[in-house]
Amino acid sequence: MRSSRADPRWPPEVIKAANGERDLEDISLRQPFAPYAQKGPTGISPPFLWQFAAITSQPDFVIVWLMPWAVFAFLVLLFENGFMNFPSACILLTALAASGSIFLLLIMHKGHVWLPLGTGCLLASLLGAVVGLYVYDQYACFPMFYANSRIYTNVVPSQPSGAVADAGKITFSSETAVDTNHSVGFMSEKGSTFCVAPVRDKSGSTLIQFWAVGVDCCGSVGDFICDDAADANADAGIRVFDNNGFFYDSRKDFYIKARRKAEATYGLVSAEAPMYIHWVRQGSLDMLAQQYASKAASSTFCFLVVYLMGSGLFAYTTYRPRRSDAGARNMAMPEK
Repeated sequence: MRSSRADPRWPPEVIKAANGERDLEDISLRQPFAPYAQKGPTGISPPFLWQFAAITSQPDFVIVWLMPWAVFAFLVLLFENGFMNFPSACILLTALAASGSIFLLLIMHKGHVWLPLGTGCLLASLLGAVVGLYVYDQYACFPMFYANSRIYTNVVPSQPSGAVADAGKITFSSETAVDTNHSVGFMSEKGSTFCVAPVRDKSGSTLIQFWAVGVDCCGSVGDFICDDAADANADAGIRVFDNNGFFYDSRKDFYIKARRKAEATYGLVSAEAPMYIHWVRQGSLDMLAQQYASKAASSTFCFLVVYLMGSGLFAYTTYRPRRSDAGARNMAMPEK
């Protein structure tokens, strides 16, 4: 016996094939997943595979799937690369994308794709802006900082750090070294140890203008081995820039706390606004810019891949294929 159960997600040709009214080969020409839905012992394929093949074979399903992902990818890349110079444009384009998505929701009664497409694009607009801002704030802004900063050479560590306030990379005089005997580590609430040590020369100056820093590379007091601090040939520093801290406290905030601990521990006197640097060899001055650029690219790639899969799942659960008038009246499935 045959029942009159109708499922709006199954087009008429799928039902007819399941009822033996049409060959599977005819459908396989238009359904890429049909080879995985061959007839079983009962003469029909598993319902889920029929449903999956029927939905994903629809041309407008691809639009519902990929259009929100394209919106997400565009906004992520926009914020990541443009927020520093064009923040207003980033916000404006996000608002336009969200407005367009809301418009699609308002006309959802005019077509079967507008509801899932509008909902998907609205989510993509919001998440794309947030993810793009996250990648920018945590990684992508720093290579831009270094590209827009100056390089100073033969700097004496006793000179005011304000004299090189626009520096991104510095090479010091030959007598400059990291005073590892006066280093300290400050442990954050998350368990990371932020390390600082004064940068000095043999001039005898008691005012510290530059601090070498690192993470998880020292003890509570002493044992500073961050970057190239133990290398006698190292005489350069990469400046630590401060980000906006939209999502987390910046590392510079913890370096300031560590510096205050060093001042209290050893009775050191620091400049009011000292410069924090990573102590490296001159050949490694591009190290941080390259690391941040690599992290920005890898995190962006991961976010885009994950959202591509998530968008496909969302589209599959919300999309309803268009039903032909004739097939909509007589859709039936065989009883199990």
